[in-house]
Order: sequence, then C-alpha cells, then structure tokens
Amino acid sequence: MKNPTKVRFALLFSFLFLLLLSGCGGGGGSGSSKACSLQSYDKSNLPAEPNATAFDHNPLFYQQWAIHYDWNFYNGNGISAEASIHMDGGHRYLGRAVKVAIIDNALDLTHEDLQNAVVKTYDVETNETNGTHIQPTDDNQTHGTEVTGVIGARNNSLGLVGVAPKSEIYFIRLPFGRPILVSEIVKAFEKAKEWGVDVINCSWGSNNVDDPVKDIIVDLANNGRSGKGTVIVFAAGNDNSQIGNDEASIPEVIAVGATNKDNLRTRYSNYGETLDVMAPGGEYKGITTFDLMGTAGASNSNYLEYNDPSAFGGTSASAPIVTGVVAQLLEANPNLTRENVYNALACSADKIGNISYGSDGFNIYYGYGKINATKALKLVR
Repeated sequence: MKNPTKVRFALLFSFLFLLLLSGCGGGGGSGSSKACSLQSYDKSNLPAEPNATAFDHNPLFYQQWAIHYDWNFYNGNGISAEASIHMDGGHRYLGRAVKVAIIDNALDLTHEDLQNAVVKTYDVETNETNGTHIQPTDDNQTHGTEVTGVIGARNNSLGLVGVAPKSEIYFIRLPFGRPILVSEIVKAFEKAKEWGVDVINCSWGSNNVDDPVKDIIVDLANNGRSGKGTVIVFAAGNDNSQIGNDEASIPEVIAVGATNKDNLRTRYSNYGETLDVMAPGGEYKGITTFDLMGTAGASNSNYLEYNDPSAFGGTSASAPIVTGVVAQLLEANPNLTRENVYNALACSADKIGNISYGSDGFNIYYGYGKINATKALKLVR
C-alpha cells in the first residue's frame, strides 16, 4: 500500500489567494492531438429539441453572472458583458437523464434547492449508501454542497439554478479531513464506473497522482459510457503556477482554469501545457451557489451569494460550470464520445485575454479559451 495522499480543495475563500486544494492540469496543450480541428459528430437519431425553459423566476438567478448576462446586474457591478459562459437564450438543454458524479467531501442532502436531484450516494470511508455519512458534520464541510449547487440546483423558484438543473446527481464522499489512501481514491472512481455515470466532477487534486488512480481514470475515460468514454473534469488549481503532476494532468481528463468578472484569467489560476479550457471562477465577485441549510455553513443562510464575505470561488467553482455544460451537450447529443465532448468545448471556446493563441488555438494561460455553452451546443446539434 502506498502512503496516504493529502487531498486539498481548489477553492478560494473571501477572494484571498488561499490554496485549499492544489489543482490539476489537463490533457490539451500546444501540439496535442486534441488541438481544435473540428471532429465529425454523429448526429443521427437525436432526441427532439426541447422547449425553452425560463430561469428568471429563481430569485438569485439575476446575480449568476458566470452563466448568463443580466444588463442591470452587470452594469451595476462593473462586470464585462462577455464574462459569462453564454447560457443565454432558450435554456433548452438542462442535462436531462445525464448522470453526473461529484466526488467531494460532503453534501447537504436536506438542501431545499436540491430536492429529488440526488439519485445515489456513497461514502468510501464507511461503504454506506444511505446518505447518512455524506451529510456535513461541521461548518467547514461546505465544499461539496457548493460544487453541487453550481451543477444541479433545481429550477424551482427557491434560490438559484444550476448549469444542468435536470441532471441526475450521484455523490461520492472522500474524507478530505485527513490524508486519503490511494485505494480510497481508486474506490471512488470504481463506484462511479459501477454506476455507469456520464461525467465526473473533481474540484480537488493530490499534487502527485499515483499510478492506480491514473489507471482507473484512464479506464473510465476510454471505456465508460458503453465505450463512448466517461467525461472527467478536474479543477486546475489556484497556485498561479505551472500545473504539476496532479490527476488532471492525465491527458484523458479536462483541466479547467478560472476567469473573472473582467473576462480575464484570474490572478490565482494555474497554467501550463496541460491546461484545457477556462470558466468563471470568481475574483472580486463570487459564484452564487448553495450553503448549508439554516444557520450552518459560512453564510448563516441557505445560499452563498456573489458578495458574501465567504463567497464561493476558485477553480473549484470553474470545474462544475464546465461539468454542467458537458451534461447539456450529452443531453443534446447522446452519441457524443468523450473526445467529441472535449473537441466541442475546445473548438467553440472564446479566445479571451491579451495573450496570443498558437496555430492550434492554444496558449498556456487560457488553454483553448473560455467555454461558450451556446456555441458548443450548436456544434453538436
């Protein structure tokens, strides 16, 4: 048995540069086989396009600057009109019937904005599947709840709306309060494989990925979803440094960096040849999401708003935004392979920032650019 792995979150508190979980790289990079040459997508026998869905009845939707444009909110808060991922317009694809696994520290299953969203749970420490042991036990165990809110908050007039509010949530708990055994990380991915999930969100990293972890991730990415490949998303990390040998440096996963309200890379986001794409992560303005219910958690309310002192941010917030868009793409076109999903995200990304991109559409600070949900969906349909 190898030594225990210390796992930390890719999360920023109070917009200070505070690394809680070192981030991970990804599988793109200049000269990579994943460079943006458009692939051919199988568009046969696609489901009928659903009707548009309204989100503005959710009372906090107006401040979700990361996913859509609200002129009054953007103008009043000095936010660039291009800062969002452009989930604007019809809101047709909501991740229906897409299985999203979230591997994280805890989840408040009692959250009012998450009812009927969670299909299965698993705790690698106790092997329990009844949800009891994934429930937060103190105010510091908010990370998994925050991540889940970004992806799967229901469209129910209560708080906010997730990027994929109709997705099916499968939550796997890793005990991040202590060093984690390599075998426990492997067990988490094996459970995701057993469940047959479509996409996995990991807003964490270990700094030094072990071979057994790499092996199960590669197996899922290549053979999951009945051979089409499970899409695995990792946070790039908040060190403002080169991405190291983390789980997300595995070529078969997607590494996500963070952008801010000015539609630029945040000061903290990691970079390098293994970065893939960017998504809003918060800097000066947070990413509105869940807090623990009632007086528990960081805000003494059920939600963390964009301007809370402990607002959610970091590449931990960027990764679930990408995961939610992946769920949208898989609803829009269930035929997509894992490589197709990556290709659609990378080739439709907005080339933001003041740094030039190479002939393959890549640079080490922005990857292939910031994801654009509307453009990506148009590619796969």
